Amino acid sequence: MIISSPNDFRAAAKSKLPPFLFHYIDGGANSETTLRRNVSDLEAIALKQRVLKNMQDLSLESHLFGEHFDLPIALSPVGLTGMYARRGEVQAAKAAEYKGIPFTMSTVSVCPIEEVSSEIHRPMWFQLYVLKDRGFMKNVLERAKAAGVTTLVFTVDMPVPGSRYRDMHSGMSGDYASFRRIWQAMRHPDWAFNVGLFGKPHDLAISQPIAESQPNSRTISAGLATTSTLLSLGKTLNGFAIFGTDL
Repeated sequence: MIISSPNDFRAAAKSKLPPFLFHYIDGGANSETTLRRNVSDLEAIALKQRVLKNMQDLSLESHLFGEHFDLPIALSPVGLTGMYARRGEVQAAKAAEYKGIPFTMSTVSVCPIEEVSSEIHRPMWFQLYVLKDRGFMKNVLERAKAAGVTTLVFTVDMPVPGSRYRDMHSGMSGDYASFRRIWQAMRHPDWAFNVGLFGKPHDLAISQPIAESQPNSRTISAGLATTSTLLSLGKTLNGFAIFGTDL
């Protein structure tokens, strides 16, 4: 398969991953209304074209939190990355380092934070959900600090898990989910051996500026789309903080 666009990556993932995993990362909450709004609102944004300008000193290099990056882009946290590819968090961290951008490790990761930090040469970012178990949060923070994490991505977008209809159909949840997942894995032997067996995804590592979060569409179906509020948020925070979005 020729990969030339984000849609090509999506098609490749759909062909390689068991359905329960593909639909987990591809889907949203309930009827996925907010997810569709996020896509349509982003597509509706038009960039102002400028021509006949001096581009000699143009640079996309950025400085964030005392660090230098080649692009104003960061890899956002993706839960269970190690389920999609063998030691996925390590692969993602290495790719981000190669491109000169920060990698954000999810609270819900397969690879231990110590393993990921040992494979790269610059500090990573770490995402932390607000959880009732404060002892768990304290332990995670201590491990992150010991691993050299200097930037914390504090996530407060999900008070309770959303209802995801697609997961019930795909086998991630619902009736006979475990049997359905086993059957799907058997029908995807490459994934089953390379990731499911030798990638050890069953050994979950963590047993889950201001960034406006896209996962609202993954857990909330009737809320405002992230993209539609981004510009107004920027005006509100003008002069107050660095902000971004994990679109």
